[in-house]
Amino acid sequence: MRRLRVLVLALAAVLGLTVWAAPAGSAAGTATYKVWHWNVAGDESNYNSTTNGLVDAILGSVDYRDPDFISLNEVCPDQYRAILKGLQERGWPQSSTNFARFEPMPDVDADLCKDDATGDSDPYGVAVFSRFAPSGTDRITLPSDGDKARKLLCVSIASQPGGLRFCTTHITFKTAVKPAQLDAVRTQLQQWTAAGGTVVTAGDFNTQPHDTLLDSWYTPAVATADNGGNTGQFHELDDQDGLCPGWGEATTEGSLLGRCDQRAKVDLVWAAASRLVSYDEDAHPIATDRCTNRSGLYIPCSNHRIIDATLTVTTP
Repeated sequence: MRRLRVLVLALAAVLGLTVWAAPAGSAAGTATYKVWHWNVAGDESNYNSTTNGLVDAILGSVDYRDPDFISLNEVCPDQYRAILKGLQERGWPQSSTNFARFEPMPDVDADLCKDDATGDSDPYGVAVFSRFAPSGTDRITLPSDGDKARKLLCVSIASQPGGLRFCTTHITFKTAVKPAQLDAVRTQLQQWTAAGGTVVTAGDFNTQPHDTLLDSWYTPAVATADNGGNTGQFHELDDQDGLCPGWGEATTEGSLLGRCDQRAKVDLVWAAASRLVSYDEDAHPIATDRCTNRSGLYIPCSNHRIIDATLTVTTP
């Protein structure tokens, strides 16, 4: 094998080709990435503000967690631009003009992300930020729930091996349409995976791990008292958590209950079982002394927790 590698490198040198090398800390034939996700309640809790502490809380957490990919849900356009600017100032992206994507989710019956000074409104949406310059973007509208235009937003990363894509989505809470949206996202991820790609997807799925709607997502290898009957191709990156095997940690701070005496878990990070070498995920309780309401009083920045995950994938 050593002789073959030497021959390959020599041929590459002759032809002027670049041979990919595994990132530091990764074994040959694998790559390790860190993912950070948060449903920030940019309108509901933070009234489109860029100065109430939310943007600083996001940038501070990103500084500390040092992810390769960021997924945001319910982020207002002004907040997105402020985060983008903050990351640029930190030298965060590989390419200062090509590392972020935003996709609005227009609402048919609500004025969201209103500017207090002008009264103008903009729909909030989903956003991704990537350490690696995206080589393509997928903006897919999901089956309509009659309310918001729900989206699947992905960036493809040609500079990374294995046909890498990073995606975010925010699934409806409406029971009648949720199955169709979940199926649309799952089918798309399966198609990219079957074509040889490696896809990592984060988002608010408004669906809990034990819900039968996710049986077609989770691999049968996930078979526990709190999450069984699975037939799918994916791992949710918290399904090995010893706190609640097969289910993981709660990701919300609301009243809806989950499993193992926890609050609900709806914020999920997925990757195909066939691509995974190892993975881990944590949910982090939200500080109550970072964000303020319009009266200047401290409030939780969101009713969702920050999620960060680390995964090592094969790189065929």
